[in-house]
Amino acid sequence: MVGVAGPRAGDLVARLFRPFAGGLPASGVRVGRWAPVLPGGAGEEVIVTVVPTGGWSVHEVHCHGGAAAPAHVLAGLAAGGATVIDWREWLGHVGVGVVAIEAREALCRVGGPRAASILARQLTGTLDRALADLRRFVDEDPAAARALGSRLRAAAGIGLRLADPWRVVLAGPVNAGKSSLVNALAGHARSIVSPVPGTTRDLLVTPVVLHGWEIDLVDTAGHRAPGEPAAPTESAGIAAAARAAADADLVLLVREAGAAAPPVVGPADLVVVTKHDRAPNADVPPGAIATSVISGTGIDTLAKAIVDRLVPAERSDPDLLVGAVPFTARQVAEIDAILG
Repeated sequence: MVGVAGPRAGDLVARLFRPFAGGLPASGVRVGRWAPVLPGGAGEEVIVTVVPTGGWSVHEVHCHGGAAAPAHVLAGLAAGGATVIDWREWLGHVGVGVVAIEAREALCRVGGPRAASILARQLTGTLDRALADLRRFVDEDPAAARALGSRLRAAAGIGLRLADPWRVVLAGPVNAGKSSLVNALAGHARSIVSPVPGTTRDLLVTPVVLHGWEIDLVDTAGHRAPGEPAAPTESAGIAAAARAAADADLVLLVREAGAAAPPVVGPADLVVVTKHDRAPNADVPPGAIATSVISGTGIDTLAKAIVDRLVPAERSDPDLLVGAVPFTARQVAEIDAILG
C-alpha cells in the first residue's frame, strides 16, 4: 500500500488514477488503473481508498505485491511533485509512536506465531504503558521501578531475538543421522539423506517453527575419527561445522544408538541418540533424548527440549512474555536511561 497525504494529494491522485466506474470520491473505495510511467505502458490495476482525516484526506493506493507495482505508483507520484518518504517516517507524520513503528517493522520479519503475538501486544501499547509506569515509579516508588525494570530487562533477553531466529547446529560423526533428524523436525525432506558417509559437505540451514518459535536448524558435515581420511571438500565442510557449532545458540550432539558417547558435552549442548529403533535396548545417557525418524519416537520430545533450552521462560516464567517485552536495543537503552 502506498499512502498519499497533503493538501494537494487529492488533485495528484485524481490525475494519475482512472476509476473503472465513477469518479474519485471524497471518501470510500474505487477500483481502477494507475497511469503508466513510461510511454506505451499499460499502468497498474489498483484499488484506491480515500480516508478523511480532518484537515485533508489520506489516499491509500493498494497494488499488487512485490517491488515493481509500488515502485510504479511511487514513480508517478514523484513525477507529479510528491515527496517520497520512508514508511516509518510516514507513520511518524500521522501520529504513530516509535514503539509501534518498531513493532510493525519487526512483524515484517518474524516467522513464528509466538513472536508475532508478542509483537502484536507491543503494537497495541503494552510496552508504552510499561515505560510510562517505569517513569512514574522512578519518582514515586523506587522499589517498584527497580522491580519493573528488572522484569523488562529479563523479557528483553527474549524480545531481542524475536526477529532474529535462534541457530541450532547439529553436530556429530558421519552417518549419525543428522540430516534425517533435520528432515523429521522440518516435516519435509530438506537435507539429502544417503547411507554413504560424508554426504553433507556444507552448512545447510533449514528454517523451522517449533512450538511457535522460529529456529534455524543447521545441518553440518559429520566429523571422522582421528586419522580417518577425508577428501579436501569434506575436510573444509568439517571445519565449517566446527565454526558453526562455536557460534550456535544450541548444539545438538547427534550419535547413533549404541555408539560411544560424545567425549565432551558443554552447557549449551543437548545429546540426541538417533536410530533408536535399531537398538532399543542401547543405553541412553542421562539428559539425552532417544529418537527414531522411522517410528517418530522422540521427535516431539526433542522439539520441546530445544524450545526449553532456547526460551526457558516458556516453562519457568510463562507470564514474563505475556505483558511488556522490549524487543530493540533502543528500547533497552531507554529503560537504562530511565533507571539512571
